[in-house]
Amino acid sequence: MIRINRRLNALRAGCAFALLALLAPLALPAAQATAPTGSRAEATAFVQDLAAGRFAQAETHFNASMRKHATPAKLKDLWQFIEKKFGPYTKTDGGDTMSYKGQPMVIVHTMFQHQTIGLAVFFDHDNQIAGFRVVPLK
Repeated sequence: MIRINRRLNALRAGCAFALLALLAPLALPAAQATAPTGSRAEATAFVQDLAAGRFAQAETHFNASMRKHATPAKLKDLWQFIEKKFGPYTKTDGGDTMSYKGQPMVIVHTMFQHQTIGLAVFFDHDNQIAGFRVVPLK
């Protein structure tokens, strides 16, 4: 029974990382032009929705393509995986705005009990979330 549980946990972790890879447009570039301030507020609101367990509300920030791939159930699984790895969420603490391939990107500094990470949130031309991923903070 323990062996089966370990395999299921490994499968869940693999699925969570696969989802992160799906949601991330590509590797992060060096910072370029500043993104619109609305993007920063939108990115922070998105992360706070995830942290509060408002996964259906978090999905409303997405563009149509993201809504197809990142359902509230998948967001819940992903957030639970992140909290299992980094500890319970404590708060967001600012962020960095930049441009990625001409589109706004915001890295929200997200604090957990064991580590602070960046959640890079990518926006499309309509200021809707087109992807996100976990990134290390320097």
